Amino acid sequence: MVLARDDLAYRYPTNDLLRDGTAVVFRPATSEDRDSLIGFARALNDEDLLFLREDITSPDVVDAWIADMARGETFTVVAEVGDRIVGYGSLHTEPARWTRHVGEIRINVHPDYRGTGLGGLLAGEIRAIAPAFGVRTLSAQMPVDQLTARTVFERLGFRHQAILPGWVMDRDGRDLDLLIMAREI
Repeated sequence: MVLARDDLAYRYPTNDLLRDGTAVVFRPATSEDRDSLIGFARALNDEDLLFLREDITSPDVVDAWIADMARGETFTVVAEVGDRIVGYGSLHTEPARWTRHVGEIRINVHPDYRGTGLGGLLAGEIRAIAPAFGVRTLSAQMPVDQLTARTVFERLGFRHQAILPGWVMDRDGRDLDLLIMAREI
């Protein structure tokens, strides 16, 4: 079943179980999640932060993210255990551009919840809602040496599309290769 944007209100909140039996709730992020998202990001270690496309420990960056959500250019699903955000999945689109049929998926899971299947569940949420945004292809970008992320996306049916040499710079100024993966939905 293909969802329309109006259907998203009926989809959420939704519940699921992680591999270890932990109950998780998925719901759309709102502006009220601002401080919780910043807190989530600030709990990540330096290596995790290195691989984020944007510095979401910065209140200004999170404010811009929330503004993108308000404009309908980004849809973010948060995963909560109790009242704690333990992960998120975002669909980033550019509705007025010639790539409007391509959405970028971004997923981040708190280190305490990695290996529980949460990343796959978040990806499933984004895959389910993407058609409501006119997205027919999902793309994911990561440094080539981010092996765990590559493996997760490969399991989800994403395939290598391109490697861009030297397109990512780490905190020490070293150039890294960027991997672009994609899958049709």
